[in-house]
Amino acid sequence: MKPVQRSKKPRHWNLNLRLLDRYYRQSGGYTLMQKSLAQMILLSALAVVGFWALNEYVIDLKAAGNYITKHLHWSMVVLSWFLSEIVVGIMPPNLYIIWARSFEQPWIMVWFLAIVSYGAGIVSFFVGQWLHRIPLIKRWIDVTYPEQFGQVRRFGGLLIFLGAMTPLPFSPLATIAGAVGFKFRDYLIVSLSRFLNFGLNATLLFGVL
Repeated sequence: MKPVQRSKKPRHWNLNLRLLDRYYRQSGGYTLMQKSLAQMILLSALAVVGFWALNEYVIDLKAAGNYITKHLHWSMVVLSWFLSEIVVGIMPPNLYIIWARSFEQPWIMVWFLAIVSYGAGIVSFFVGQWLHRIPLIKRWIDVTYPEQFGQVRRFGGLLIFLGAMTPLPFSPLATIAGAVGFKFRDYLIVSLSRFLNFGLNATLLFGVL
């Protein structure tokens, strides 16, 4: 007696990818991705060139990093980075990456800074969830500007990835993602691209400075 052959079902992840591909095609997600990628590459290139020019013509950034390391404990610098990432992300990560070069093993500090940034993004995400409980902000998000914040709901994963990869502040986007109800598990996965950002920027900056 021949064994009954069971029909092969598509794997769950493969089905999700197909559905995501169809959704992006129908909703214009790929067009948004192309524009955002172009802006991301341009911004990243401008940031690297800007720091190179600053180092070449204004101030020796490597010497400045060594001075900070000598006169200020590393934990204070990292704390300033963590607080900046939670509040508004006003401090550019490239400054801290350049500072990390003053250590004997700079890559260890680079990855530590990336971990701190990732953790700060999680805090910002929960801050966004808390803010959405405030009636005024909830009405602002759900009633006053539903289309604008709807973009984050529709293309949240894509926007988080692109935001994590650019020199622009990341914490406001993490806060908005939490406020609009983006899935926390998906946020954790997509925001891992923050590590890729630090790796690429450190490679470029260490090469030109």
